[in-house]
Amino acid sequence: MTPEAIRLLFGYTYAAFDKVWDCILSLTDAQFVEDLPYSIGSIRNHVVHLMSAERRWVARLQPGTPLPDQIKYGDFSTKAAVSAHYEQIRADVLTYINALDETALNAVIDWNLPHRGIAERHPRYALLLHLANHATDHRSQILAMIHTHFTAPTVEHDLVFYLLEQEKTPTDSK
Repeated sequence: MTPEAIRLLFGYTYAAFDKVWDCILSLTDAQFVEDLPYSIGSIRNHVVHLMSAERRWVARLQPGTPLPDQIKYGDFSTKAAVSAHYEQIRADVLTYINALDETALNAVIDWNLPHRGIAERHPRYALLLHLANHATDHRSQILAMIHTHFTAPTVEHDLVFYLLEQEKTPTDSK
């Protein structure tokens, strides 16, 4: 796995999230936190879960870094509060991703999920692929909930459309 491939994947991940966030912005704060009978509940819960997962997986990928606590859903009652916190996590993740070289991406990382009885080891790049895939899964869930529960418009967020958009972007603005 190359650093350029991981950067492309996370560029897509965050561009796709921005599109989903635009759909979320069509909701009121009450709709944003409304408990829905699917997966982990509200749209807010899904976004907070993504923030927490990103923060915790990046810590796991840095041996010796303490694992931060799960972020609590109830600490965020508005879209604005979530957005501000998410932007900081995004910046931290991108700083981490952008510092990785091929050797670091291929380094094997010991990791665990004690609450599930899992202790494993995988190359760092494979765990980053998991993190990006996890985000895709939850973005899809969020879009389905927005569409079916709130009957609000949603967007496509496929990687191929991101690639097409990147091809149309002048090289000097990347």
